[in-house]
Amino acid sequence: MNVDSLIWVVAGIAGIGAVLALVGYLKREPLPMNDATRKRARGSFLRLSQGTTHYLEEGSVDGEPVVLVPGATLSLWIWDGLAERLAAAGYRVIRYDLLGRGYSDRPKIVYGPDTFDRQLEDLLAALNVRAPVHLVGLAFGCPIIAEFARRHPSAVRQLCLLAPDGFGVALSSSKRFVHLPFIGPYFFRLVGDKTLEQRLAAYSPNPAVIERVRAQYLPELKFKGFKRALLSSIRNMPIHDARSLYHKVDALLKTTLIWGKADRVTPMPDESELLSVFLRADRHFLDGMGHLPHHEQPDLTAKLVLRALRGDAAAIASTKQAFA
Repeated sequence: MNVDSLIWVVAGIAGIGAVLALVGYLKREPLPMNDATRKRARGSFLRLSQGTTHYLEEGSVDGEPVVLVPGATLSLWIWDGLAERLAAAGYRVIRYDLLGRGYSDRPKIVYGPDTFDRQLEDLLAALNVRAPVHLVGLAFGCPIIAEFARRHPSAVRQLCLLAPDGFGVALSSSKRFVHLPFIGPYFFRLVGDKTLEQRLAAYSPNPAVIERVRAQYLPELKFKGFKRALLSSIRNMPIHDARSLYHKVDALLKTTLIWGKADRVTPMPDESELLSVFLRADRHFLDGMGHLPHHEQPDLTAKLVLRALRGDAAAIASTKQAFA
């Protein structure tokens, strides 16, 4: 390629970047995250070292603590149903919005393992949680809780992983494009809302579950800073390969794996691959269920989680009685 051709290529890329920047600016998220916006939220707020965290606490303050960590794009409401069932069984249930999501702050930082580990550590300290905690994660929340367990094994009683990220998901051309420097963020700002909304159709085989998620999720796309935080998370978290991390924590702590065989968001890998990573874990692979088994079959999923937490048949019986 001669010099003139190279100049035209560079100019073309710069022109595309400028157009995307302008369109992205015009389509920017209009809603700030502030006290007025937060009035619509359930739960409470804590000012932690990296910013304000939105959380919701249910159940007995004297119960064993269970912390529910959501996925990359969803906030604490995604645990509706399961949280109430665990609280009814006597646990102190804490769920929260990850930084950059829901009603938590969106600081201009790198959204990687250190950020999410510190947020969870700060939250537990602020809520005076001293006993080892049960950690339950969904998808993106699973590498977060696994990393927390690796760093703080004495603070964790066990892990429960629902459809964990970290086993490789094929990237479309548009998804690969957002990883490009400079242009990627503007492109994501442009197509992000549409891409994220279209993705909802894959969450469940049950249309009622999808509509329930859609109604709560789409308004949150308008909060300023969400897509910037999400893109940083995609770039800096081990969402495509967390096998080594899972293998390490499976050797350290009791681990339970729950996965819908019909999951199209985080497709379940071959069982032989899972067995090579989770040598000791209790594994539950659910026929006909998608990415959100706790919404598709809430009683069954609660029984499996309670079996993991208590490890006895009484846990299943208590849930069946409470939600008969």
